[in-house]
Amino acid sequence: MKVTGIIAEYNPFHRGHRYQIDYCREKLKSDYVIIAMSGDFVQRGAPALLPKHQRAEMALRCGADLVLELPVSVSTASAEGFAMGGVSMLDALHVVDTLCFGSEAGEISAMHDLAEVLTEEPDTYRSLLRNCLAQGMSFPAARNLALEEYFREPRNFDGDDFDGVLTPLFNQITQILKFPNNILGIEYCKALLRLKSSIRPVTLRRQGMGYHEHMISSPEKYGTENYASASAIRYTLKEDPSSLQFTNELPEPAADILKSAVSRNAFLLENDFSLLLSYCLLNETPETLVQYADVSRDLAARIINQRNQFENYTQFTELLKTKEVTYTRVQRALLHTILRIKGQLPHEVPYARVLGFRKNSSALLKAIKQQSSIPVITKAADAPALLTPEALPIWDEDIHASSIYESVLSQKSASPFIHEYQKQLVLL
Repeated sequence: MKVTGIIAEYNPFHRGHRYQIDYCREKLKSDYVIIAMSGDFVQRGAPALLPKHQRAEMALRCGADLVLELPVSVSTASAEGFAMGGVSMLDALHVVDTLCFGSEAGEISAMHDLAEVLTEEPDTYRSLLRNCLAQGMSFPAARNLALEEYFREPRNFDGDDFDGVLTPLFNQITQILKFPNNILGIEYCKALLRLKSSIRPVTLRRQGMGYHEHMISSPEKYGTENYASASAIRYTLKEDPSSLQFTNELPEPAADILKSAVSRNAFLLENDFSLLLSYCLLNETPETLVQYADVSRDLAARIINQRNQFENYTQFTELLKTKEVTYTRVQRALLHTILRIKGQLPHEVPYARVLGFRKNSSALLKAIKQQSSIPVITKAADAPALLTPEALPIWDEDIHASSIYESVLSQKSASPFIHEYQKQLVLL
């Protein structure tokens, strides 16, 4: 039995995502595809467009066999925390052979070499990183420059003279580190190395639009495989929900789910949380804000100083960002204030919650139950009895976050509130 894992957000699920699942089936010859998916909030510090069970159904209807939920503290973490959480969950199942992820590079060896440096952190690299940070650079910028400088001179990872094999990597680094999916791919490789996992990383080149492009383009620009980014689909939906143009970018089963949600006004964007965020910030001080994940002392002070200029979620994020602190970092910090997510991330995810699966994947589920080293939760109400005392706070954090999401969604769509313990698995 060959099993491939994918770590994803599906915000929303689009044609590029189906292409990846098809690639796992056809090129990697996978018998089963498992998705470790963000829950109701996503890595850029925002609510997911659709509730997690609907996004899980999109994936299952488009070829996935099993969808598991990442804890909210993982799904809203930095790229490093997000990758470690997703990889650790898949690794703990002890059935996954391959991790497949998309990247702009489309080639694994250079990302793996960079991951080795970032995992081992040779003294030369650490010194270069400290120097870059001392110049006031943001951590991502400092890390990128330190890596470029590290590979400028031929050397191996111990700092000894080298025969030049790594020299070509220097010419690739700038391009590799320029794109977000490459950076996330490096983090996946780092996580696999740190866990000493037997899972083999495989990457395929992203097709179509860039990650940050907002406008859905014509096929003439990218050719027949014109896969719109999730960002472009969300942007188009935000600008004109009535046009439904964005649904052309989703496979039909996923498009039907999104159309239904839009018709009921049952979807969420950042600014749907504006009033809640404003209220939460009014209850905070610089001293209390720093307890939340991603909130530094400088950012906490800036939040309080600028609080009276709050208009909405996105405007306030834009107001707070600086050269040193990125927009996404600020947005995650604000979201953690709403969700009251504090402290350090779990090094490894201590459970796997099932959102949905295909009934014909019984052999996969049986293998997971026999081999997994972490509890697999199929019924939410059973979690307190299955989890360790260390895992329970993470579970409670998930339930709290989902209740907040459901509260805002039910109010926006004028629909009944459904508690997390009442929600049913997606079975196909």
